Amino acid sequence: MNTKQLKSALAAVMMLFCLQASAQMEFIEKYEDNKKATYVYVGKAMLQMVGAKQFSMPGRDMSAIADKINGIQIITSEDATTAAKIKADVAEEVKKHGYEVLMKANEEDTKRTIYFLQGKKESYVLMSVAEGESANLIAFTGTFTMEDIANLTKEEDQQ
Repeated sequence: MNTKQLKSALAAVMMLFCLQASAQMEFIEKYEDNKKATYVYVGKAMLQMVGAKQFSMPGRDMSAIADKINGIQIITSEDATTAAKIKADVAEEVKKHGYEVLMKANEEDTKRTIYFLQGKKESYVLMSVAEGESANLIAFTGTFTMEDIANLTKEEDQQ
């Protein structure tokens, strides 16, 4: 997903989903009021209102796990200092909680990584994209399993 696609997705989500956060990941919350980052939170109630059939992200059909997602947080920044902080926070969170790397892809100056953590009550997915001096993070929380995430990847590969 390139920066332009992410910005389009963010703009659409921001227009449709202005919600108060409840099940957010704490390390992301500090970007909520950061003027040099774009922050979006979508809660379970809004996801249910939209409906599983309409729930998708660029390049991914999320309908298979839509009812298992409790919340989505998105942060993005093209400010070099803020982007560096986002990258550092992701690295610290991954190390601190022992996330597994599901996928890594490096293409020119773009690095994409998907991390997964199976918790006792919730699961967490972090999709990190670092492109030049910008950083993008999409974080999902919910009751999905690693198998659910793997099935999303398989569906995408078959398309």
